[in-house]
Amino acid sequence: MSPWLYQKAFLGAMALVALAIGGHRTTSLDYSIQEKGSRIWLPMLMCLGLSFWIGLRPISGAFGDTVNYALEYATMDPRHISMDWHSEWIWQLLMNGCKAAGLSINVFFLIVAAGYVLSAAWAVYRFMPGDTMLGVVFLLTSLMFFPFAVNGLRNGLACHLVLLGASFLLDSKWLPGALICLVAFGIHRSTMLPIAALIVALFVMRNVKVSIIFWGASILVSLIAGGAISGIFAGLGFDDRMTQYVAIGDMSEFSRSGFRWDFLLYSAMPVVMAWYVCIKQQASDNWYDVLCTVYCLCNAFWIMVIRSAFSNRFAYLSWFLYPIVIAYPLVNLEIQQDQDRFTGLVLLAYAGFSVFMWFVVW
Repeated sequence: MSPWLYQKAFLGAMALVALAIGGHRTTSLDYSIQEKGSRIWLPMLMCLGLSFWIGLRPISGAFGDTVNYALEYATMDPRHISMDWHSEWIWQLLMNGCKAAGLSINVFFLIVAAGYVLSAAWAVYRFMPGDTMLGVVFLLTSLMFFPFAVNGLRNGLACHLVLLGASFLLDSKWLPGALICLVAFGIHRSTMLPIAALIVALFVMRNVKVSIIFWGASILVSLIAGGAISGIFAGLGFDDRMTQYVAIGDMSEFSRSGFRWDFLLYSAMPVVMAWYVCIKQQASDNWYDVLCTVYCLCNAFWIMVIRSAFSNRFAYLSWFLYPIVIAYPLVNLEIQQDQDRFTGLVLLAYAGFSVFMWFVVW
């Protein structure tokens, strides 16, 4: 298969799965929790196969930074590399260890892909054990799932580990949760933001209404003083390339104009879901309150630096939570009388939007 068809083939296959599940949910009169829970093996098997498919991809410019990582891996010599303990030392350790062991670049990418896909699948299982398949389909049909598997792979791996760590912390399993978050930080320092937001949501504030107000206020701040705010954040060290990105004037990689209203609208969908579930329906629980608060805080940060070039890397610091914020209440909470049908319609719209963006817009 041509490397340029990989993403379209992936999204096409996932769209068919979403169509089958969503169509069934909209028409079935009896879709019991036992039926959902009995098929945990299927999403896990699907994710395992996907890990191999992504990890063993060809080295091609079709996959963005894959080429750059492959070049770095091919030219590095572990015997002459000293660890930088002030940077992403776990990522360096992973690369150096694989290279020293004589593993090929494809095996290295397979390890990274397995970590990216399976850590997220494990997190989905912990968040939605009652219907893991539905949660995994939401995950795989996310707009940015495939790009961050092959392009922003270090950022993607780190964020999915934060997601897994959050599932342990919410379950009061503090040691494994903290260790997983520490590993994520050692892979990509940008995860400082969602980790800090998670700490705030767990111990300081988990009022979803306040979080939504803060999110809305960030739009006004960005419109009024976005450039100054970007400059302030550039020096805070959330991302090792933030200063460079803020200084770049050409935003063609992610934005055709300075303020992306289309992506702001996309980012607003989990906020709308949070408002509907937590405020209108009063159907939330503590786990969902934390997830919504973390999403709002992290997405508000992206909105305030939205004019920066390559701001998709900052957007993903909230977007990795996108499928969980949408799917969690559909699986775990009673938010509609005809919830199965509502869930099917949401899944069809969610997957349809991703297909539309990748096949039509981009």
